[in-house]
Amino acid sequence: MVADTNIGSRIKQQRKKLGLSLRALAKKTDLTASFLSQVERGKTNASIDSLRRIAEAMDVSMLYFLSEPPRVETPIPSGKADEEASAAMPGEQYTPVVRADCRPQLILPNTGVTYELLTPDLAHKMEVICGHLSPDVDNIVRPLREPTEEWVYVLSGALLIELELEPEHAEAYILNSGDAIYFEGRSLRRLACATEEETSWISVITPPAF
Repeated sequence: MVADTNIGSRIKQQRKKLGLSLRALAKKTDLTASFLSQVERGKTNASIDSLRRIAEAMDVSMLYFLSEPPRVETPIPSGKADEEASAAMPGEQYTPVVRADCRPQLILPNTGVTYELLTPDLAHKMEVICGHLSPDVDNIVRPLREPTEEWVYVLSGALLIELELEPEHAEAYILNSGDAIYFEGRSLRRLACATEEETSWISVITPPAF
C-alpha cells in the first residue's frame, strides 16, 4: 500500500499550528493517536471519512489537503494601464484561470477517490470540484460544517446520489452522463459509482465548505 505523505504533512502542519497534540486531535476526531501518527508519517492512508473528521476537528475544508496550492501566472498586458500595473506588481500574480494540467488534486490512495479544484482558490462564495470515483466505490458522506447548496453535473459514467428529503426518509437517484441535480448539502447521505467504469462529475458548492 502506498501512502500519501503530502496529506500527512499537511495534517501535522495544521495540528502544530493549532497547538494540538496527537492525543488531543485523537479525542476530537474519535480516532486513535497511533493511527494519526502513522498518517502524519506517511505510513498509512486516511479514509475519506477519517479525513473529514480530521478536517472538521482542525476547522479546515477537505480541500486543505490538496496535493499542491493553486498556481499563478503573469497576465498578458492588454494596454498601457495593464503595463503600468504589471510594472508596479512584478513577478507572478493572481490569475482567474485554472489550467487543465495545473489543477490542485486531493488523491486518496487505494480508495478510488480523487477530487480536483476547478476554482483558483477557496476565498470566494462558491467552490467548484471535479470528482472521480472508480467502479464499485461507495463514497462515505458526512455532513458539511455549515449549510450549503450544491449542484452536481455528471460528466461520464453513472453516479448514485442519495438524499434525505424528509426525516428518516431517503431517496436514491442514479444520474447518467449529462444529468444534473440540485440539493441542500446537508441532505446528502450517499454518493457512489453506479457503473463498471470510472464516474466523473462536477460539483458546485456554495458557500465553500467541502
